[in-house]
Amino acid sequence: MSDNGNNKHQAVRKVSRKNRVCPHKFSFMLDNPLRRLIQNPEKILGEYIKPGDTVVDIGCGPGFFSVDMAKMVGANGTAVVVDMQVAMLESVRKKARRKGVEDRLRFHQCAPDRIGLSIQADFMLAFYMVHETPNAAAFFREAGSMLKKDGKLLVVEPKMHVGQNDFEAMLHVAKNEGLDIIDSPDNKGGRSVLLSRRR
Repeated sequence: MSDNGNNKHQAVRKVSRKNRVCPHKFSFMLDNPLRRLIQNPEKILGEYIKPGDTVVDIGCGPGFFSVDMAKMVGANGTAVVVDMQVAMLESVRKKARRKGVEDRLRFHQCAPDRIGLSIQADFMLAFYMVHETPNAAAFFREAGSMLKKDGKLLVVEPKMHVGQNDFEAMLHVAKNEGLDIIDSPDNKGGRSVLLSRRR
């Protein structure tokens, strides 16, 4: 294997580590009014979601994006929220109930190494979570299988945890798993890429 190949392999390992999941007791840091000033869910996601869509928030945490996604899909749409931690899903449920959109949400507890959903989504969000997966290749393979033919997956990774080389290695893995890059959008809150299934 070339040095370049070794570097990519090492970078993929770095962005696919276990034990980096934010515990529920720190969830207040992920969902607060100050964050909305910097990362506004409607501005970040509004161009990708329309009424009636089926959308998935993978690694939803306490639901910073989830409730806004439920509002965007409207009464005829569905927002599926996915997290490993039951406490996170309960936080989303309570928030959705307060905002009057609980009926548009589906709640799914995933395993650390598997999403485990049978669904065809118009849009999926993986915000600050791919670097927490134990196997990026398995994640992209499964996520890709859950997209409709014209569905889109937005991946956003934090610059403080995922360097440019690591991010490029992640994109290389996504391509190997049958996903194509259709955009590298700015102003999404980190290193960002919009992916679709290879046709």
